[in-house]
Amino acid sequence: NEYKSYLSTLIDMNIIVATLIALYGMGSWLAINGIWAELPLLVSDLPEKWDLPTYLVVIIQAANIGPIVFTVLRHVKPDKVSLKYGSFGILIIGFVACILLALFWGHVSMVGGKERSVSFLALSFMLALVDCSTSVIFLPYMAKFPPSYMIVFYVGEGLSGVVPSLLGLAQGAGGDTCYAATKESSPRFSVNVYFVVLAVLMVISFMAFLFLNILPASHKERYEATRTRTPSPDETMPAEVALDIKNLKVIGVFNPPSTLTPDYKKELKGVRNFFIIMYAITFVVCGLGNGVIPAIQSYACLPYGPVAYHLAVELGLLANPIMCFAAFFIPCMSPGILSMLCGVACSIAGVIIWTASLSPSPWLLHTHSGPALIILLCVLWTGIISYIKVCVASALRKYGENALIWCGVATQVGSCVGAVTIFIVNMTAKPFVAC
Repeated sequence: NEYKSYLSTLIDMNIIVATLIALYGMGSWLAINGIWAELPLLVSDLPEKWDLPTYLVVIIQAANIGPIVFTVLRHVKPDKVSLKYGSFGILIIGFVACILLALFWGHVSMVGGKERSVSFLALSFMLALVDCSTSVIFLPYMAKFPPSYMIVFYVGEGLSGVVPSLLGLAQGAGGDTCYAATKESSPRFSVNVYFVVLAVLMVISFMAFLFLNILPASHKERYEATRTRTPSPDETMPAEVALDIKNLKVIGVFNPPSTLTPDYKKELKGVRNFFIIMYAITFVVCGLGNGVIPAIQSYACLPYGPVAYHLAVELGLLANPIMCFAAFFIPCMSPGILSMLCGVACSIAGVIIWTASLSPSPWLLHTHSGPALIILLCVLWTGIISYIKVCVASALRKYGENALIWCGVATQVGSCVGAVTIFIVNMTAKPFVAC
């Protein structure tokens, strides 16, 4: 039934609105994904070298102050804090930061007697402040549209990875390898040009969102009142329960009024358990995917050479939109199946972390199998967690905007915990060694 429902909504979607939503979603993580895609070149040019991803992960998570402030303001003053104007602000700031990055990314300063890429890290924080906030602004904004458009949004978010990835592949790997005396061929175009292209893409995303707000076709596709809409046939909960849950919001589900009937309490308990599982999966997947793995991926891949690192990053970003699109045709709303997929993803992450701990002499070094396997593991990891995230968001979508806001909160809290943990471990125990 779920498959038939998604297929019918795919046929009924307005292609113009779907395209605009995809381009809007592209602006969500475009800047930060762009930086990750460029890391194979940046780690060889900036003074932090292999530790650059670790610093970058912590800086990105420090930027969670943005979504925290927005969430608090949205809760306290819901009528004053607009998702629409928040989205416009994010896209404008992202464009400005990309231009500044194109001009100043390579400037270094002396800090504590050592060279540090202060300009790059400061502008990365500015971009992270923008991109992290999309979890609590862009995602809830999508509650205005039917569930089918959520998949389109995630495909667009995947484009925020695939476009920089294609740019990076076209640019060329560059960088130094541990076991070769020669330097890879020079990139086809400079880092400066790369960041200018990202700025242009931010403008495209801005224009898409502008048209999404002014075109009559877009307004026709929206729910007039998300919390009072008629549930679709595939929503198995009784209509009055679904509506009451939306009125209670997520916090209300965990702290319901004492006047509820026993049947209502039973239904509410099922929804509460559903929320716990979904938010826990989001927390774990994002903690590893946005915090731990990006920080140590250079140690896992660079011993095999810069091409291996380059392909692991770029092909991983390509896997994101592919799996988001696959989620449309093979949707999964089952907490049990998603939990099992989360377990598989954690196992793959464990192998990647173990490989990083063996640096600079990981398994199958000086063979063709070693680079191929580490690239495959990184691509599989990215693909699985991309599928999990879009399925979780689609499952939560029917509970309205508030459920998606808390999904964004779980995303950012998990990412922050993962980033801080790996930073402390890496800076104190130093289990990862550069060659």
